This record gives sequence, C-alpha cells and structure tokens, in this order.
Amino acid sequence: MTRERVKQGDLFVKTRRKLTVTYTWLIILFLVIFSLIVSVFFVGMAYREQRQTLHSTIYASDNGSVEIPDLTGTSVEDLYFYYIVDHQGNVLSRSEAIPQNADLNLEKIEAWHPNRESYRLVWLDVPHSHHEWKRTMERDRLLYIGARPYVTQDGKEATIYAAKDVTFYLDVYQDLLVILLCILALFLIASIWLSYSMSKKAMIPIQQSYRQQQQFLADASHELRTPLSIMNTSLDVIEIENGEDFTSYTKEVMSDMREEVGRMSRMVQHLLLLARSDSGTVQFDMLPFDLVSKIGQWLIAIEAVAQNRKINISVQMPEELEVVGDMERIKQLVYILLDNAIKFTPDNGTVEITIVPHVKQWCLMVKDTGIGIPEEDQGRIFDRFYRVEKHRSRDEGSAGLGLSIAKWIVEAHQGSIEVESVLNEGSTFIVKIPYDLL
Repeated sequence: MTRERVKQGDLFVKTRRKLTVTYTWLIILFLVIFSLIVSVFFVGMAYREQRQTLHSTIYASDNGSVEIPDLTGTSVEDLYFYYIVDHQGNVLSRSEAIPQNADLNLEKIEAWHPNRESYRLVWLDVPHSHHEWKRTMERDRLLYIGARPYVTQDGKEATIYAAKDVTFYLDVYQDLLVILLCILALFLIASIWLSYSMSKKAMIPIQQSYRQQQQFLADASHELRTPLSIMNTSLDVIEIENGEDFTSYTKEVMSDMREEVGRMSRMVQHLLLLARSDSGTVQFDMLPFDLVSKIGQWLIAIEAVAQNRKINISVQMPEELEVVGDMERIKQLVYILLDNAIKFTPDNGTVEITIVPHVKQWCLMVKDTGIGIPEEDQGRIFDRFYRVEKHRSRDEGSAGLGLSIAKWIVEAHQGSIEVESVLNEGSTFIVKIPYDLL
C-alpha cells in the first residue's frame, strides 16, 4: 500500500476554507445588522405613531369635558375601545368597535390603575366561532392600550383607557421577518459562492510565492549537494596523502572542517526532504511490521553514541507490537527523537524509550533527563529552523529541522506529536499513531 501526502494542497485548501468562512460570516453579519436596524426602525416608527394616537385620544376634550369617541361601526384598525372606569370597577363611559368582546376587554384592564400616563401591550384571546364569516371579527388580537388617571366632575377617581388594535403591525412584522429570513438564506448561498471566489483569487499570489520558495529550496539543495560531496571527498584525499605530516593544529582544523561539511550535508538533506514533502512528491509505503523488533535493531547504532556520553538508555516495550506504517520513516522518526534526547542530556544522564499499545493507537514516548525546554518555547520547537538555545544547537550540529521532519512524519501517519518539559529536569516527546491508516 502506497500513500502520498499532498501537504501543500491540504494547506491551501484549509486556508481557502478559513477565508471563505471568514468572508461569509462578515457578509452575513452585515446583513443581520441591517435586518435588525430595519426591524428596530419599523417597530419604533409603529410605536411612536400608535402612542401619539392614543395620547391624543385619552387627552381629547370638548369644552373642558372628556371627549368620548363613537366607535360604533368603525374599523378595528382605528380605535378598538374607549372606557372610563372608576376604581371600584364601574364603567362610567364606554365605546367599543366590537361590543361582543367588551367583557374580555374589561378583564384585561380591571386590575390596572396607573397613577400617571402609561402604555402597555396586551394579547386578547378571543373565543373562536365555527362560522366562517365570523372568524375575521373573532381572531386573536394584539392591543396597544394607553391609560391615564382622571377625576370626574363629582370628584370620583377613575381611569381613562383607550386601545388600538396593532395586530396588523404584528402581521406585517412577521411577514417582514419571513422576507428577511428568505433574503438571508439567498445571501448565504450567494455569499458562500462569492467568498469562495474571493478567497481563491486572494490565494493565487500566495500559492505562486509558496511554489517559488519551494522550488528555490529544492534547487538550492540539489546545487549544494555536489560541492559538499566534492569538499568531503577532497578532505579524505588530503588526509590520505598528507595525513602523516599534519601538525596537531592542522588535524584540529581538518576535524572542524569535516564536522562543518557533515553538518551542512545533513542540513541540505533535510531541506531537500522538506521541500519534497511540501510539494507532495514524497511517497509512504504503509506496510505492517513488528515495531518492537525493529526498534531493538535501530537502538544498536544509537547505543554506541550514548555510551560515549555515558548516557544510559532504558527500554520499556511489549514483546511484540504489529503496526502499519512506512518503516523507513518510522526509523527516521525514532532516530530524530533519540538523537535529540542524547544531544541535550548531560553526561551520566538517562534516556527512556517506552511503547504503550492502546485500543486504536500506539504510543511512543522518549523521555530524557536533559536541560528541558522553557515553557514559552514549547509551542515553537516543531517550527523549521527554530532552536531553543541557538549557540548550543549549532555546537551540537543542529539546524533546527529535525523536529520539523519528525512532525511531518507523524502527521503523514495521521498521528500527533507533543512535548512535555520542565526546565533543567528533562523533556518527554509523545507520539501517537493509529493502527488503521486506510
């Protein structure tokens, strides 16, 4: 089974989706704000108009006496009712557009005796008739009622009530909301298409710049490999032909040159690998193999380096564990983590390798007793060329690419990698990879 990871495409697809979502939400947010403004304006306009009408009605007078409107035969859209009621509940004067609803009207206002001019919305539940011709008159209504205290000519305290039927405005407002929701749905579809087109155009120069950068890395890596190989071969030839005549200083210079060429060669190799991974040309052969036995073989080469530093390597693994993955890339991952642990662990330290099988994934942990990683740097150690201690990393031959490659390998296996570290106590790198990579 061969698996190809096209990280470049995935990166741009994810970015384009984020831009599309961002643009879409901005357009929808603008439309929602516009709809709210229209709704508030409509409600405010209707409220002011009806309040002014009620105010004029409850304060209307004729030659110093309260003017009682005659609502007989009028439309319910005009004035719905007009009452003067004393505090004992006696109706002193009345006028209704629909007299059969008088008892319902009085129930809504019987406990309301404001001390000053006041207004409120009241929902009037009207019993419905089975006769089709009566349904219009008997529909439930939303009333906007205004009231003010009033003293009759004989000194009795009472309250004037006047009501407007604002059900029409409620119906219009509901229709307006439906229209706005339909427009919102249409704009949502249009905004998604528009946002996708805008994000696609916005990504074109970024994609071109990214491709040029990757092409430069690939070309530079290829161009540097040849002179580095020639330099390394030339050092071998010089050492073979004149090695016996070297002074101690010359030997030291040759050793430094060889180490520097080696460091540059590894960095070029890593750059070339990362450039290929970004372009999506790296293939992974996902095959089953016994991870435990392979790690045992891989540790042989690492143990020699550890012994020179007197670093103890302890292993905790099950007897066998079959996993699916690219064996060479998993080997590279293990080498990177172990090499990183040994580099930054002082002499006489300890490096622990632990493999823990779980139900759906297996876990590889590499723990050291090294210098640790500051908390503010832990989020960036997987970035390319990032080094916590730049001078020490350079002395150790590190270019800050190893952990970037490790993360790339883990993500290619649909896994995750994280670090837990305490400064001056050590670090633990935790890799989790699922068994099923189909």
